[in-house]
Order: sequence, then C-alpha cells, then structure tokens
Amino acid sequence: MSAITYNDVDLSTLTVRPIRKGERSSWDHLVEQHHYLHSSRLGGEMNRYVAILQDRWAALLGWSGPSFKLAARDNWIGWCQKQHRQRLKYLINNSRFLILPGIRIKNLASKALALNLQRISADWVKSYGHPIAMVETFVDPSQFNATSYRAAGFIEVGRTKGYGIHAGNYYHHGQRKLILLRPVKRRAKELLTAPFLSPILLEGSERKPLADLNRLNLYQEDGLLERLGAVPEWRKGRGRRHHRSIVFSLIVCAILAGVKNEYIEISRWLESIPFRYFKRYFGCRRIYGRPSEPTIRRSLQSVDSEKLCKIVSAWLCAQNKAEIIAPVVERLQSLCKSQLGTSISSKAGEVS
Repeated sequence: MSAITYNDVDLSTLTVRPIRKGERSSWDHLVEQHHYLHSSRLGGEMNRYVAILQDRWAALLGWSGPSFKLAARDNWIGWCQKQHRQRLKYLINNSRFLILPGIRIKNLASKALALNLQRISADWVKSYGHPIAMVETFVDPSQFNATSYRAAGFIEVGRTKGYGIHAGNYYHHGQRKLILLRPVKRRAKELLTAPFLSPILLEGSERKPLADLNRLNLYQEDGLLERLGAVPEWRKGRGRRHHRSIVFSLIVCAILAGVKNEYIEISRWLESIPFRYFKRYFGCRRIYGRPSEPTIRRSLQSVDSEKLCKIVSAWLCAQNKAEIIAPVVERLQSLCKSQLGTSISSKAGEVS
C-alpha cells in the first residue's frame, strides 16, 4: 500500500474511535510488530482506539490503568494518601501510541491525541461507570522528544525513578522516562484534591449528589456548622465527643452528597473523607473522632426534626439552593423517623 504524506491529505477528515468487535487481533498484531515495546498488553481498565484517515487506519492508541506509585505526578497533583487511593481511578495512562508505517503526515499525532481526549471520559463512563479527570504517559527521552504530546497539551512534571513492575514485583531497569500529564476535565487538580468528591467525578455512578459540597458555605461564618449550633444539646457532657452541630452538619453533607437514607451508609461515607478535613473544618480532634453509626442514629432519633429542617432550609436558601430544599428535608425526616424515635424524642424534650 502506498504511503500517505502530509501533502496528500486534509486532517479535518481524521476521526478517532474505539476498535470494534473483530478488530482486536489486527490492533494487537500491528502494535506487536511496529511499536518499539513490541507488546500489545494493557493492564487494568483499558480501551483501544484507532485513528482513521481516508478510510485507512493511520494510528493506534491504547489506554490503561495509571501507575500506582509515581512521586512526581502525585506531588504535582497534591493529593493526600487517602485521596490517592480513592481517586486514582480517575486517571488513565496512554500506554501505547503508534503511527502506522507508511504514514507521514504533519500534525497527525497531536491531532489524533486531541480527538481521542475529547471522547475519552465519556467512553470510560460507558465502559466502567466513571469519568476521567486526567491522563498520563511516559516518554523515553533516548528515543522521542514528546513533541506531539506537548502539542496536544501535555505537561512535563518530572521523570520516573527507573523502576518497572513484573509479576507484582518492582525492579530497577535504569531507564528514567519523562512523565507527562494532561487534564481532561477543567480544574482537574482541584477535582482530585477537593475535600469532598465533586459531582463531576460521580458521572455514571448510582449515587446522585444534590449539590457540590466544595462550593457551599459549610464551616465559615454563618455557615451550616454555625447555624446548627442552635440545635439544643440534650446529651450529658461526660463522654461526649462532638457537639450536635458537628454531627448534624456531617449528616446534612452526606445527604447532599447523595448518600442513601441509612445510618451505616452515612457512617461509611464519613470514613471515606480524609481526616485532615474533619480536623480543619469541623473540629474533630482525634483520628477516631468521626461520629460513629450509633452516634448518628441516636442524634437523629432524638432531635426536634422540625427545627432541624427549618435551619437547614434557611441555610440552603442562603446558598441559592432553594430547589433542593424539598429532597433534603424529605431525607432528613426519613432519617429522623424510627421505632425508637418517638420515645427518645420525648425524653430529649424533657431534658431540654
């Protein structure tokens, strides 16, 4: 087949799509034959793509799970250990990129990358139920200068330490590669390091958040925490770890985050939040100081639900979130109702 040169084509006709059923063997064969690594194996969540020009395969792209340990990347993002563990899935690695033999077209590589990145997050939602915030890749500087990646918006953030992994074990091969990152979502670093998981990253999830907690006044002046201080404290001071304003603030946060109406689910959601945010924003002093499931249950069963709902509704109005007052109040009332709720509420009324 004759070569295609950059004088022959119009790159506006270039398209990039996932391979179709029956094309996997051809994709693998071409990568094994012509890619410098001579391997088509991908790990973790993966998708394979083909760039098509003039009804002919022009380039192949393979995406897979990101590197688990990558100091330069993690320092650049700035996430903590728990965020790294929970949000690593929102990154993927461009493991394979091959311009096929006989294709010599100026700007083809960067154009193919750009087109692929336009659809990569939506494809991941369809395949794996979650979006992609950022992509990474490694470039061997002894063989390539990463010009195409840079032209497609990738940023060099450092170099690897020259280690690889085989059969679950790390080994030192000494080939330090360039690390390049490219945000897919706007404010990708902010999304990956925010105290609470953004609704943007919950696309495709069964959990449907009512609001982005990172955009609300939770703990500043006249915020949710301060307003809920008006809820009476009926418990005795001895052995009490949290004022009720802290407990109810976190419960409301869980509801806004789309957590199901179950005490244990709220408790599990609280465990997923890095402790440093509890300490900084909500005043939790000890790492084991998050409100437990029994604390959440007893607090909700004993509260004056009408007063609680009024305070939360007024706060939501101040946040310009009046449209979600009804579902939030409904969920709060549902959580407050239980077989024990009436008796405990009456005792709480006597104490108050």
